Amino acid sequence: MKRFQTATFFAVVCGLGLLGPTPSHAALIVGSQLNLSGAGTVGATFLNFQCSYPANSAQCLAAPAGYGDFAVANSTDSFAQYNGTFGLIHSITNALQPLNTAFSLPNFIMFELNNDITLELTFIPLGNDPVSTDCAGLAHCTPQNNLLITPTNPGGLSAFNLDQNGTGTAATFGILGIAHSSDGTTANLAGTFTTPFTGLNPQQALALAFAGNSQTYSSNIVLTVVQSTVPEPSVMALAGMGLVCIALIGRRRRKQQN
Repeated sequence: MKRFQTATFFAVVCGLGLLGPTPSHAALIVGSQLNLSGAGTVGATFLNFQCSYPANSAQCLAAPAGYGDFAVANSTDSFAQYNGTFGLIHSITNALQPLNTAFSLPNFIMFELNNDITLELTFIPLGNDPVSTDCAGLAHCTPQNNLLITPTNPGGLSAFNLDQNGTGTAATFGILGIAHSSDGTTANLAGTFTTPFTGLNPQQALALAFAGNSQTYSSNIVLTVVQSTVPEPSVMALAGMGLVCIALIGRRRRKQQN
């Protein structure tokens, strides 16, 4: 009887190892859109994001150095859970995140609600409007600055496009990156940051933007193609324990039959 109870208990424990629940997280969905807004200080070679929301000031000030905050609204699918909440975004500089060059900035964007998704920044492309040092007389302009010259950016082009529209000028730059989900899924990211300069032409917007003034921005980031799915360590451990248990149960039964 005691042997039967021990074997039964052993089998139950192994069964739990095989059938026990695994952590549940929302998978990254192709086409998910993240819409965020915040403020930052722009210079020729840097963009420093700021703590700009009083309701989130304590959390933002307690964040690691180099982070500002943002608010999320009107986001969809994988990012819908963050609507109405805040997050943290890391400042960028041409010295550490050079333009037109592959790099890795993990935790570029983090959400304060949970750690289900973090966004890694990997590439900032150059602007593609007509190039000018001051944008004088241009309705569409990509600024040029010798401080931005690197082997992969010999012309010293900025990431910004300054495009005049009916209300002023929109300053935009693109980003590429990778979304990481806590379930091990990753997905490519493509996004755009936009800052409006109401009532200004590109030349005026350039003079204001790169003078170190604080500017509000909005951003739309879209998930594109899911790259891979990697099993979580906990899932792999449970599966491994289950296989070991099956082997041990079979060995115990053979001994009992002998």
